[in-house]
Amino acid sequence: MDALAQQLVSAGSTSISNVVLQNFRQLGMTTDELVLYLLVKQNNSTKVLMPDTKKLAEQMGLSEKQIFGLFHQLIAKKLMAITSQAINGKQVDGYDFTPLYTKLDMLIGNQETQSNPPQPVKNKNVSVARLTRQSLFSSLEKEFGRTLSPIEMETVSQWLDLDHYSPELINLALKEAVLNQVYNLKYMDRILMNWEKKNLKTAAQVENAKKNSTRSSKENGLNNYNGPDIPLINLTDQ
Repeated sequence: MDALAQQLVSAGSTSISNVVLQNFRQLGMTTDELVLYLLVKQNNSTKVLMPDTKKLAEQMGLSEKQIFGLFHQLIAKKLMAITSQAINGKQVDGYDFTPLYTKLDMLIGNQETQSNPPQPVKNKNVSVARLTRQSLFSSLEKEFGRTLSPIEMETVSQWLDLDHYSPELINLALKEAVLNQVYNLKYMDRILMNWEKKNLKTAAQVENAKKNSTRSSKENGLNNYNGPDIPLINLTDQ
């Protein structure tokens, strides 16, 4: 057996349903996202451990930052989720592609009830939201001096999609964190939750509250106010 044949046998093969290949565009996947999905999944089930992003970057001819971006796009499109698995008694983070198959099942069901396959809808608001999300990631990475992890990207997405914090409010929380030299999302999350408890839902409301509190402090002879009560946090809590 020659070297190529041995390598083909030892490397194994990746099985993928033709239904995925035939409908990945309708699912909203780009070609790069499909290739990444194939490289990550390979012989695994729908749930896989966190892959080696450096190796993936080399295989796809992209940077690690671009690989993280593709992972986030899959999460934002609800084609993948971050999950936690118990391995040898320890909880290990990984990726779960179950949402992709759920969405595929719904797509096929719609196709069977319609004479014409549904066409992707171009939504300007979705494109704007995606650009806003990427802008937040860039701001955080610039201030933190490092690339965000997929879990951190998911946290920011939850702020936007589940908590409905505005990008302006998140940026203001980032500013407060930087001023206090605390470069992590846990601290920002506590700031955002504190503002929410005070019913401060916009950046303008936070700024007004800060001005009013500063004015009140000066009238009472206190000059050391630094903004709306920001929760204390252990600086080593990363």
